[in-house]
Amino acid sequence: MNIVIGIIAFITTVLVIESAYLIWQGSQLEQSRKIAKRIRAMSAGGGHGEKVLELLRNRQLSTNPFLHSLLIALPRARSLDRMLQQSGTDLTVGQFLFIQLTTFLASFILLLIYLPLPMVFSLLVAAIITFLVPSAVIKSKQVKRQEKFSELFPDALEFMARSLRAGNPFSASMKAVSEQMPDPIGPEFAITFDEINYGLSINDALYNMGDRVGTEEVRYFIAAVIIQKQTGGNLADLLKRIAEMIRRRVRTYRDIRTQAAEMKMSANVLITLPFLVAGAILVLNPNYLMSLVNDPVGPYVFIGQGVFLVIGYIVMQKMINFRV
Repeated sequence: MNIVIGIIAFITTVLVIESAYLIWQGSQLEQSRKIAKRIRAMSAGGGHGEKVLELLRNRQLSTNPFLHSLLIALPRARSLDRMLQQSGTDLTVGQFLFIQLTTFLASFILLLIYLPLPMVFSLLVAAIITFLVPSAVIKSKQVKRQEKFSELFPDALEFMARSLRAGNPFSASMKAVSEQMPDPIGPEFAITFDEINYGLSINDALYNMGDRVGTEEVRYFIAAVIIQKQTGGNLADLLKRIAEMIRRRVRTYRDIRTQAAEMKMSANVLITLPFLVAGAILVLNPNYLMSLVNDPVGPYVFIGQGVFLVIGYIVMQKMINFRV
């Protein structure tokens, strides 16, 4: 057992050092990182205009060619890549999986050292932590970035409307927005403008922006622009009306989120309470909990509790997350 723990600890230490080196290297190459991010972002669309920007669309899932060839065969690799893109992080799918592996090994070693649990339970708990924690962090970043985008988007549309009224073409208006608006509006419009400049049609460039951002507000904007191109009309006035509608929608969402805050707090307490109680019992009276762990029926009890906790969490999330 000690030899196994020592080997795993050595591997974990190497992985942590490698992760720290990658972070340090990224901070030292800030300008190169921004350029690489811009190019990778341009290839994050949903496959529109493949022949025009085929080179830029070879978005790498890993900096290692061999690992990229393995990841591209996985069915959910592209959806994970899209979530990383929408979160605004610079991570590739390979780097994210590397972080998950490091999290699994580190949590497994800590559980073996500090908690008197059987190895099977330590593996199960480490796997749950590995699955939940990194994904929760990325999901939180994704939601915050999308909310910030939605809050700033009406101002960007009004800016575009004023630019169009001044006589500027659509692409020049997008460039003006990219230069004047903060992140995440500015970079996304800059990527779209670059795609148009490289020969992609306006429709495909807008579709790609919708894929990268992933909000309903952007889809309204894309649909309005495409319909206006086909039927004609005053695009500046149309963008002004869309901006007002999106602003009302964001305001309504804020009101609903405020009213649902108490329910979300209650759901979080109900989910975390079993873990807090188990941790307190483990600290105050370990033998009381270990009698259940060592019992032959114990593993089935823990598995059943875990399944019902997951079901309860999903049901409560469905109840408190309102679609505006």
